[in-house]
Amino acid sequence: MTPRRHPLEALSLDPGLADGVPGWEQHAHSRFSDGKAEAAAVAEQAWKLGLSRLIFTEHTEPHLVSGPGWFGDYAREVRRLAAEYAGRMEILLGLEVPALDFQGGVELDEAMAAEADFVLGAVHALPGQGWLGGRSPEQAIELEHKALLGLLDNPRIDALAHPGGITHLYVTPFPMSLFDEVVRRAAERGVAIEMNPAYQDPLEPYLACCRRHGARISPGSNAHHLEGLGWAWRELSRLAVRGSSHVGEEGVVA
Repeated sequence: MTPRRHPLEALSLDPGLADGVPGWEQHAHSRFSDGKAEAAAVAEQAWKLGLSRLIFTEHTEPHLVSGPGWFGDYAREVRRLAAEYAGRMEILLGLEVPALDFQGGVELDEAMAAEADFVLGAVHALPGQGWLGGRSPEQAIELEHKALLGLLDNPRIDALAHPGGITHLYVTPFPMSLFDEVVRRAAERGVAIEMNPAYQDPLEPYLACCRRHGARISPGSNAHHLEGLGWAWRELSRLAVRGSSHVGEEGVVA
């Protein structure tokens, strides 16, 4: 598998937020997959919001992409936008890749892996199991937990997208004890944990868990509409201003 293009420290933040929260959006979609706006419009809105970094993270599932040859078109457009905004806002090419099994297999070919600046590993559906949202609470928890641990064995994964989030949002609360195990393993493997207010509400206990284990974090809003851009940045900034980045073991403000 193609190695990472960038070191983890360049693509993630220290969970203590001691240096503040830069204007990063590291989980956004355009019409190249299932987003609702053209990539150029996403970049323009990100710039208007004052973001300093935008990472497009299009899905790789065939039923979600824009059509045959989509990746080449996507890569050319993102590189064009990166050149257009150079010196004003960093734009990187990312992918949100789904787990295909429990051993770290993902929907990602070598050409994509070689081109991508940032790879988000995600759990959406699994072969033979279907969409997690249709499972019993016990099954959903078990399947997502196992698949997340498998993703951490894939050296091409830079960050985990919304870990535990599909179960939490669509089925039943994902146990914090299992989230804690995933975070601990991610810290050991050098994989960042996405801070995503769409799936983690309130954000404080998830941030506290990352701080406890020294796991680096990635601000990602899973933005499919222009209105969703920068949500994670704003929430993390709010916590930093309130001093809530210094939360206790159980997510209680110290």
